Amino acid sequence: MPKAEQSEVPCISLAKTRYTGHEVTAPRAAGPSGRTPALKIIHQEPTLKILILSPHRDDAAFSLSIAITNWLTARHTVTILNIFTRSRYAPYSDAAFVHENDELSYVTAMRLREDEAFLSRITQNLPKGLKNHLHMEDLRLKDAPIRLRIPFEELSDTPVNPADSAIIKIQKALTHHSEQGTLEALVIPAAIGGHVDHLTVREAAIALAADLPVAFYEDLPYAATHPSAATDLEVLRESAEQRNQPLSPVVYRIESAIELKRKLVLGYASQIDDETGTLIANFAQRYNGGERLWANDTWLRAQI
Repeated sequence: MPKAEQSEVPCISLAKTRYTGHEVTAPRAAGPSGRTPALKIIHQEPTLKILILSPHRDDAAFSLSIAITNWLTARHTVTILNIFTRSRYAPYSDAAFVHENDELSYVTAMRLREDEAFLSRITQNLPKGLKNHLHMEDLRLKDAPIRLRIPFEELSDTPVNPADSAIIKIQKALTHHSEQGTLEALVIPAAIGGHVDHLTVREAAIALAADLPVAFYEDLPYAATHPSAATDLEVLRESAEQRNQPLSPVVYRIESAIELKRKLVLGYASQIDDETGTLIANFAQRYNGGERLWANDTWLRAQI
């Protein structure tokens, strides 16, 4: 898999990182990770600023709604950085009836509204003081069909282009967040399914994140449906081992997780139908109502 040049890209410093301590008030059964994620937590300062890289507007919601809720309840600050937000892709909308010249702006605005609704829904049951712990930013890059001029059916068969200007723009955004003190832990797509936008985000971030607490999330719906899902995950873990940065599974849970997640993901009505929404939500049954991430040792030591 082609990678961006790393020699000219300095690793993000951990100088500003502050780790956190949690105490579980109600023990729960340990998941496959061997750890016991908890929803009810006694807060001990300081907490972390977690930055999530979401290739498209729906990826963080589809793959991390449960984990995000868990982190917010633990009083971490979470920022979702959407990367490829300029898009014509909205298969379950009326975009096909819009004039071709207006389609890009129409779909882009529609998907923004879906994201704004997601922010409102996922925080509605949080205490008032925690609602402002979730933020969303957009890098406003074009998605692969526009940027790389490839058809939708080739999105998972196209390798990362090391000359793709998106790589540098993603890295500049990460450096900016580090300098501003808003990047203390990083959450990256595992790129299960091989979607070129997900691969591009992953490779751009890996080049910078060697010293950070890092966790990779299992991209949905691809983790549930793509024939290469198991192989892709194994390749990710082997690659991390070769970099001497082994990954361990960590599961995050909340109460009524599947029901909540289904409501959240179905808000992206331009992207999925009810059947796919149920498929995404039910994937959490594999982890007893949780979401599994693959974390480096620095993440584990931070006890996120």
